[in-house]
Amino acid sequence: MVKLGLFASLAVIAAALGFSTLQSQADGGACTHKEFKTEIGAKACTGKDASQKAAKDAMKAFTKAANIKSCNQCHTKLAPAYDLKADAFEQFQKAGGKMLDKPVTKK
Repeated sequence: MVKLGLFASLAVIAAALGFSTLQSQADGGACTHKEFKTEIGAKACTGKDASQKAAKDAMKAFTKAANIKSCNQCHTKLAPAYDLKADAFEQFQKAGGKMLDKPVTKK
């Protein structure tokens, strides 16, 4: 009986740690892209408080201001990689987004 209780306790702890790790990676983990061609991406992913959450928040503010209805307009897939469509940068510029003269690469 004691072994079962110990096993159950360890299983709950392991599950909680696993969930919190996944949640932190999805919400505030490092940006998955390593090269940034936009001012928004470079600022959110290479600055002092760089995180995927910062990038997501910045893009949400941009899309709201540009009256873009869905993230899927520019992204083929969302979390965790946020893959871009072939014309994503063109759409970004048309919506008023600023491109960098030279891409910034994060190490």
